[in-house]
Amino acid sequence: MKKIVLYYILFQSGFISAQQNIITVGIQYKPVFTIDFLNSGNQTVSQNGVNFSVGLHSGFAAGMVIRRGITDRYSIEGGINYVRRVYSVNISEGNFSGESTFGIIGYEIPLSGLVYIQLSEKFYMNASLGIAADMFASNIATSGYYFQTYSLRKSVINPGVIANIGWEYRTEKSGYFYLGASYHNPFSAIYLSRLEYDYNNKDEIVETSLLGTYFTLDLRYFFQEDPIKKYKNPERDEE
Repeated sequence: MKKIVLYYILFQSGFISAQQNIITVGIQYKPVFTIDFLNSGNQTVSQNGVNFSVGLHSGFAAGMVIRRGITDRYSIEGGINYVRRVYSVNISEGNFSGESTFGIIGYEIPLSGLVYIQLSEKFYMNASLGIAADMFASNIATSGYYFQTYSLRKSVINPGVIANIGWEYRTEKSGYFYLGASYHNPFSAIYLSRLEYDYNNKDEIVETSLLGTYFTLDLRYFFQEDPIKKYKNPERDEE
């Protein structure tokens, strides 16, 4: 019995240490969700009987992930993502109510530190925390028969915090399969939005900020990679 236990411990230790010095490249797709208590809900403004509401409606992020194993428990992770945020605009006055949407395209460059917990031979749980830079290419303008919106980016690059928790299944030859969730929160508003309502003999203008905060479900696949081999100097070895 003692031999069996010892063999199991050695096997597990070898499997964990095999994750060191590995650079793993993966791809990911992350649908975006809104959660009010995570500060990703609607911003509302009322003025002269007209109610304005604008907030994140849906979206997705997709891109590449690069992970570098530091020890058997810790890694760093970076990459680049294409992010599309879809915002909804609701304007109501008395019996009138109108709704429209517009999209904002940006790019996200995250850098996080990860810590692992091994649940079984091939299942792992990890949590990460880091920073991310959001980059936005342009301002946005939309219009309809009763409204106009102008959304001006506050900065080309907007930093924020990103947190993640997930589970992955590691195989020896077929790569890693990952399911998790992420929370992305910019340090400040990403756009300033100007809403104009011109209908029913009224002309009202309000301004509000777009926060850019979102919650995602993360689907990832990491390609199988071998550990990095340290370079050895033959002349030094001979000495």
